[in-house]
Amino acid sequence: MSFYKKTLIASAVILIATPFVASAQNGDDTHHQIEQIIVTASPLSRTVEEIAQPTSVLGGDELRKKVSSSIGETLSTEPGVNATSFGPIASRPVIRGQGGERVGILINGLDSLDASSISDDHQVTSEGLLAESIEIIRGPATLLYGSGAAGGLINIVDNRLLSEPTEELFSGRASLGTESANGGREMAVQSTLGSGNTAFTFDYFRRSTENIKIPGFAESEILMAAEEAEAGDDDGGDHGDEEEAFGEVENTQSLTRGGSVGISYFGDRGFVSTSFSGFDSVYGIPGHHHHHEEDHGDDDHDDDEHDDDGDHGDEHDEEEESVVLDLKQKKIDIRAEYNLDTKLLDTIKFKVADSNYSHTEYDGTAIGTVFDVDGIDTRIEIIHNPWGNLEGAFGFQYRDVHFDVSGDEAYIPQTNTKRLSAFAFEEYSFNDDFTLQGSLRLEKQTIDGPTITQIYDNSSFSGSVGFIWNPEGNVSLSSNLALTDRHPTAADLYADGPHIASARYERGGISLGKGMFTVEESTNIDITLRGDYDRFEWSITGFSNRVQDFLLLRPQDLEIDELKVYDYDQADVNFYGLEAEVLFEIWDGSNGHFHLNLFTDFVNAEERNSGAYLPKVPPSRYGLKIHGRLNQLDVNLDAIFADSQNKLASNELATEGYTLLNLSLSYTLDNPDILLFLRGSNLLDREIRRHTSYLKDLVPLPGRSLYAGLTYNF
Repeated sequence: MSFYKKTLIASAVILIATPFVASAQNGDDTHHQIEQIIVTASPLSRTVEEIAQPTSVLGGDELRKKVSSSIGETLSTEPGVNATSFGPIASRPVIRGQGGERVGILINGLDSLDASSISDDHQVTSEGLLAESIEIIRGPATLLYGSGAAGGLINIVDNRLLSEPTEELFSGRASLGTESANGGREMAVQSTLGSGNTAFTFDYFRRSTENIKIPGFAESEILMAAEEAEAGDDDGGDHGDEEEAFGEVENTQSLTRGGSVGISYFGDRGFVSTSFSGFDSVYGIPGHHHHHEEDHGDDDHDDDEHDDDGDHGDEHDEEEESVVLDLKQKKIDIRAEYNLDTKLLDTIKFKVADSNYSHTEYDGTAIGTVFDVDGIDTRIEIIHNPWGNLEGAFGFQYRDVHFDVSGDEAYIPQTNTKRLSAFAFEEYSFNDDFTLQGSLRLEKQTIDGPTITQIYDNSSFSGSVGFIWNPEGNVSLSSNLALTDRHPTAADLYADGPHIASARYERGGISLGKGMFTVEESTNIDITLRGDYDRFEWSITGFSNRVQDFLLLRPQDLEIDELKVYDYDQADVNFYGLEAEVLFEIWDGSNGHFHLNLFTDFVNAEERNSGAYLPKVPPSRYGLKIHGRLNQLDVNLDAIFADSQNKLASNELATEGYTLLNLSLSYTLDNPDILLFLRGSNLLDREIRRHTSYLKDLVPLPGRSLYAGLTYNF
């Protein structure tokens, strides 16, 4: 189905439903009001409706009931957001078909400073059980957060750095949960002790999983057929030797734990908060093969990230050691604000995160690869007083990351990446109906290469302008035009070795003698149309992102160490698509409500000159969400319908469509304040394989699963 047909269908649904539902706008006064949540990633702390760029926030009980073992899985049913999958623990968000280094993951507005963007088998060092909210910015967030947010931004907000005194002497939240499909057990507790101008925070979490249960074979039928065809076995080969890969995926167990202690001081003109945290995780890596006797020709052509349909080689031929990853991170976070109280300047905000990260990959009992990442991220924002109708902020950011890897996967040499930037955000309100927003960012990035002649040193300039038109009436319009630059990463430039997780040998621009790659330049435009009636809301967003000199990986007719070779290259590419939502408030009364939500999202990504499709682009999805509440009982039904993905990159395997059905029940007690909930996932027990996953043909998502949990607020 073409982009224009999808747009037409989404628009038709909205337009047809409008006159019927709008007639209810004179209904009773019990109309359900949705809480306005502040987006902290915005310098001026605006609501979702007050930001020109498409933004959404997941928080409160809604977040509690959706939290999964990974950030990617937690957000995977949000419009415009998909996820990678490398087992139950390692999963990152994919926004509008872009992921990896192009989607920034922040924790309280600063970089997570882990190795999750380098390879999808690496876990994000943040625990959703402790999150207060998760902010999603769709499309480039480069203007405020740099090159690492060229495709989108996820900001995880927790309660470790307090910004205001506590109202109670002692308060907090505790949660427990268990899940059937992975044998999961989890618990978390966070508390605040406040006394006068000082407050102390504490939190701890622990999560464990066993091998995941799946509905059928781990290996997909499409991959089986491709293997059989290559072997000349068109009569349907014998997969009896795969009994162990039926119904369960080996080596997907995990144990993750961590916590923090913090102290905050509040004065008359500001505050300062400090947190010391630790994160420790040990988990198995499924499909992580270190021997590649044969190439089935199904290697996934890649983009800026890594491959999924990799060579399976000897998975049926040789006994392999299980690969286990042991990850540790220690962090110090500081946040401070001070009211300047001058004619020109209002407030200065300061944030800094200092991290020591290391993980070791074990092949059985032997050490295979060691990753070390030492980094610091510092950000200063200065809010100026309104100048007439003009409000805004400016600031500076400095990020310094030292990366070192040794062992089997040392395909990137030791590097040090420094990024210094200055940015500004301004907002001008012409009247109550029309607001203009603009951003600028100047960034300089330096990467120390293996030799003095291989140092990357370049600057970039990005800018955006957007508007929000909200006239009196029911329809509003917003749009944002962004011209952004993205610097190449260390992998883009210096990669030269086996990347085992993606089953390929990678070579960067310097390694190939191409020299320094040029800065990516993208032109992105979003247009959002919204309608808001008493019992009916809708929105439709169309986007186009044209990228010049987009960095991607191309497969070569060459093997090194029995791994297919992929070379980094640049090409002009186009991303375009849409996201549409419709909310029907069927019933709203004093003791409850019943809502119906429909959504769809679609993205297409291809090279501009050749028309070749980019790899791992998610298929079109259509969603149905039903939310009912009666007194203290809550019911949520989610149905996601995903199309097959047949728009394939070179040597990429197709992915079949699927239906995902989830149901959750929750009950709220007032005294004590306890939320009890039961969640059923993949109730139809379907074989679900995400096209965005590197392991889609080796490891499907878990089968039918029940999750029981509770949250106690004290």
